[in-house]
Amino acid sequence: MINHNAEAPKATIAWIRASAADAPAPIVAAASLGYLVVDSAECGARPDVAVIDIRGARAAADPLVSNARRLAPSAGILIVADRETPALARAMLRRQADAAFAGRDASSVIPIIREKLRLASLTDEFGDRIKSLVADQRPVAFAGLASAPASISILIAGRPSPLAMCAVNAVRRTAAQTICLLSAGQTMRALDHSRFDGAVLLPADENDLLLALARALRRHREHRRLPVIIASADEALLDRCSSRDGFQTILAEHIEPDLPQRLRTAARRASLAAAMRGFLRSPEGCAGTSAAASARFFAAHANRIIRLSDDAGRPVSLVGLTVNARRAKDANAAEEPPLDDAARTAARLVRAEDLIAKLTSDTLVLMLRNTREAEAARAASRLEGVIAGTLDRAALKSSHVRARGVERAPGEDLETALARLIRSLRDAPAVTARLR
Repeated sequence: MINHNAEAPKATIAWIRASAADAPAPIVAAASLGYLVVDSAECGARPDVAVIDIRGARAAADPLVSNARRLAPSAGILIVADRETPALARAMLRRQADAAFAGRDASSVIPIIREKLRLASLTDEFGDRIKSLVADQRPVAFAGLASAPASISILIAGRPSPLAMCAVNAVRRTAAQTICLLSAGQTMRALDHSRFDGAVLLPADENDLLLALARALRRHREHRRLPVIIASADEALLDRCSSRDGFQTILAEHIEPDLPQRLRTAARRASLAAAMRGFLRSPEGCAGTSAAASARFFAAHANRIIRLSDDAGRPVSLVGLTVNARRAKDANAAEEPPLDDAARTAARLVRAEDLIAKLTSDTLVLMLRNTREAEAARAASRLEGVIAGTLDRAALKSSHVRARGVERAPGEDLETALARLIRSLRDAPAVTARLR
């Protein structure tokens, strides 16, 4: 077992190797990020992800996949194979599970593992939220879940080259609409005026503006969920884009056989994830009239999550946010209360799977699954600063914002954790914003 954070791992990865060699670099990299990496024989509890590493081995993956399925990983199975694997063998591996193809330094698989964990966390909360809604006799509507795109629209950007022509010919086999562009500026304008299900970027080198655009899309509210695949003949460039920036990558020789299927899979997953996020953030998904859940539903769902977290040995944290606002004399009394505005802002700053509820008339509470106290403290600090700076200056004369995060102790009930959170909020210094 290799782990640098054994007491509080973010997730458990069962790393199954075909050969009994020393721990490769990706295992050490995963452990350094806070993941608990274990061999399948040492995995006593259910792992989050099972990674089957068959690089440099001639053994078939079938028996290893069978062993991984017996572990029933919650986020699925990932097969890591050599980049030189033939096209037919790559297709067979993808029929068994998600597959990634890497060289000796397989640090590029770490972002793939993290993405699988994010999707698993989203689906876990989605399923548990539905159970709580049904138990509370709430209506459940699945708008968007059944509307996966039958035909997809793909954007291709890059300088004219044989690689660009190969990508265009491959994408046309799966996409109903293909837009081909030459520069990062044209790509920005196309994204502002059209909707795409995926993008293929063909950077010429490390300094290509297309890479800067791809990083900017990650920070854009409307485009950060767009699946982006970086294609290049430079293996070193692809390794840097994947391990450093977390982009999906594809080798030049893999474009013709693999790119259509990868785009279809990425578009379907992005559509499903967007539908789940939309449901969790909707009034129907949180059993409320706005971004905040009702107190009754929050108590029922929080107790469900606490019980499940105790069974799985996962942490749960709570973040409290207090907004004490004083209205200006000439302010319109019919305007929206500051706490409702703060709840909408908080919903944009936290994950879709984080439930927000009104604790009192001036206090919000957020429940964060699989979150340690240090991470909850960072979330509270961000909420405190952003909400203190975005309250309506026209309606308020002054405001005081406090935010604190606490981690629920193992075996602690919800009421005790909330009491500790309230005490922490009362003792916390307030962020004061003088509003004109």
